Amino acid sequence: MIDPDTLIWIKEAIAIFFLTFIHEDAAIIAAGFAKVEQSLPILYAYLPVYSGIVIGDILIYWLGRLAQTNRWLRSRIIGPKVERIRLWLERHMVRVLIICRLTPGLLFPTFVACGWFKMPFWRFATVSILAGAIYSSIVLTIVIMFGDLVLFHLGYWAWGLLAAAVILFALRNSFKSRWSRNTEQAMGEVPPTLMETLKRYIPSMKKRFHGMHSLEDLRKVVSTAEKIPNNILYIPVGLRWFWLALRYRSITLPSVSNPMIETGGFMGESKTSVLDLVGEKSREWIAPYTLFHRSNGQGNGDLQKVVDLMHKNNLSFPVVAKPDIGWNGYGVRFVENEKQMEEYLASFPEGQKLILQQPVNYDGEAGVFYVRIPGEEKGYIYSITLRYFPFVTGDGRSTLRQLIENDQRSKLRAHLYLGDHPKHIGFSKEALDRIPEEGELVRLAFIGSLRAGGLYRDASHLVTPELTARFDEIARSMPEFYYGRFDIRFESVDLLMKGEGFQIIEINGAGAEAIQAWDPNIPLLKLYREFFRAQSLLFKVADLNRKRGYKPMPFRDFLKAIRRQNKLIDSYPPAS
Repeated sequence: MIDPDTLIWIKEAIAIFFLTFIHEDAAIIAAGFAKVEQSLPILYAYLPVYSGIVIGDILIYWLGRLAQTNRWLRSRIIGPKVERIRLWLERHMVRVLIICRLTPGLLFPTFVACGWFKMPFWRFATVSILAGAIYSSIVLTIVIMFGDLVLFHLGYWAWGLLAAAVILFALRNSFKSRWSRNTEQAMGEVPPTLMETLKRYIPSMKKRFHGMHSLEDLRKVVSTAEKIPNNILYIPVGLRWFWLALRYRSITLPSVSNPMIETGGFMGESKTSVLDLVGEKSREWIAPYTLFHRSNGQGNGDLQKVVDLMHKNNLSFPVVAKPDIGWNGYGVRFVENEKQMEEYLASFPEGQKLILQQPVNYDGEAGVFYVRIPGEEKGYIYSITLRYFPFVTGDGRSTLRQLIENDQRSKLRAHLYLGDHPKHIGFSKEALDRIPEEGELVRLAFIGSLRAGGLYRDASHLVTPELTARFDEIARSMPEFYYGRFDIRFESVDLLMKGEGFQIIEINGAGAEAIQAWDPNIPLLKLYREFFRAQSLLFKVADLNRKRGYKPMPFRDFLKAIRRQNKLIDSYPPAS
């Protein structure tokens, strides 16, 4: 039989528990006053507050998950700008959730976004459990500590003030953004506020490449080779190709370096056909993608087909759109919404195929060059190159235009960033006139290729047995793959060295360049040595495959594939 006092305590605890679903802070204050005035046992005060907070967080998360399949719910809690939150959640999920716990008006939309974007539930729940315990303990302790003093001076008027405080909380915009039926508007307003909040709490995000080595030890930022026009720089490379062709008695011999790939992956191959070769057990390392065939004619229904295809393959905006047959970042664009996709499709060549790939939200980018000699059981990593996207650093005084024009590296390709090139989307006038904050790192292009100003650093010292084993496993899952480069995004160098925390965004075959040679610290003569060494390996691998019975492509077909790719590149929309 429950005694009367215990029954009263249970009723009060239940009331406090449900009050957390209306407003957490009000529930904590009520629990504190009940402990002080009515001697509610601390267990009956703390447990309903803590459990209510955690359960409420989890319910909000699952509202976001449920919105994936419930159109009615989606129309009421998912706003058109919610996609902006995704990048912050994937990079700083723990810090974002803690900040939102302390910042009025951000908790509900951010927790909904966690469910909407399918952030790992166990990670979300762990942060919620720990943050809720710390937050409720601290605030409840403060309320109890000062409760005696407040009640001594105000008596029962304190309860009136508490009720008034709850009403004021209910009238605040933060309360509306959590419980209003029309939360779409609130969701649309939250991301910019969240961005500003994070800028205050995470200043380091603007000053470094997450997961990448610092560039402070770089002696110079522009290599000698970059100052030489390509049609002159590659003359020795072309001459040596012809010398190797004479030596091995075939100018198209590299086409059998990877016999299952058209031209061996030298030029003109389908990017998706190469990705499709990766075996089922290794597909977890591939960034999700799908292939869309642009229709002939006006293509009025292409946008809806793309949206349906993305939904079918569990892809969502933003998405990376890029040609299936491409090179050097031409036509690659970061597409944030349906309107931008419609514009991209309108300028994409009719009848051609394009890849839709989910962005990998890691700043770390690298090229992992892999070689396996035919007949040998295992391959090895020939080199690793870190790729830094083009950027300038704000000084708090200069406009973005001035920073670009005065930076030793970016000024070489200023025409790309200033909007003066037909194959690249530059910044708007408003963006160019903006003055970045001191220390702010401004990304100049989405693509990180050398053509767009990407900076390459030789990082072959990062090769470990674990990393080699991982890429050897992936490469050997691909039928007859021996020579090429895996372009990846990765979370951190430490994880990468363990063979973890990365996603493959593209696989290049015989046309893969030894890009570590473009490190600005590498002298010109060493660059040529690296190029020549990679060429020798390519012909050696191809020759061994020829001895195994594979026949090189006829020169006419080889040349036709190259011409087709060059023609397509000229027709692709500008890259971003």
